[in-house]
Amino acid sequence: MQTTTAPAADSGRSARLKLSHVEPWSVTKMSFVVSVALMVVSVVAVTVFWLVMQITGVWGALNDSVSNVLADDASGFDITEYLGFGRVVGLTLLVSALNVIFMTALATIAAHLYNLAAGILGGIELTFGERK
Repeated sequence: MQTTTAPAADSGRSARLKLSHVEPWSVTKMSFVVSVALMVVSVVAVTVFWLVMQITGVWGALNDSVSNVLADDASGFDITEYLGFGRVVGLTLLVSALNVIFMTALATIAAHLYNLAAGILGGIELTFGERK
């Protein structure tokens, strides 16, 4: 009986392509969706963080520390008047909404700038290959 060896596996096909244009509208849509997702994550994270601080008694400990430093128990300092849940979440929503606007605008401007640079320099050459 004679054994034969299989031929060596080819490295696969590859394609060299050039990224010469990025559609600004698709970049705008994608950056908007990603920014809104980050907004939701930020609001949820800040909400959970504030609630954990409330449950673990950090706000009370801060109130006690500030009252001891000021040595004026009559004033009744309460940090949650300044860092209340509504105020913190509202500020997070405001900053996140501004982030959505700015990041969407910056991504769109970056797409236009890339198209200008690609028109002058020729774009980015990419090589795609099959998985091994």
